[in-house]
Amino acid sequence: MKVSQTRLKAAARKVSDNLTKPGPLDLPPVVGLKEIVRMFDVKDNTPYQWRSKGVLPKEDGEVSNNPVWKVTTIYQFAEDTKRTIVWDPWDVLVDDEATQ
Repeated sequence: MKVSQTRLKAAARKVSDNLTKPGPLDLPPVVGLKEIVRMFDVKDNTPYQWRSKGVLPKEDGEVSNNPVWKVTTIYQFAEDTKRTIVWDPWDVLVDDEATQ
């Protein structure tokens, strides 16, 4: 699976639009360790181990003293490490053949 740049840009625009409106966000601009568990369908402690071993990229920020990454950072991490995302919060993944 690859990230569709067209879908990614559309999702980013939607997040940007949501940030200027009152109420909850439709798409989260960041994910934490628990969302990474869901994205990769791994054991609860796996992202913590990846982080402590330096496998995960450096976090993009913190929320309530917890690390968070931009969703785009995690998509790039998945591509760089050939890991499969099973839950795609922004619905931007397409089959490899579709991106060629």
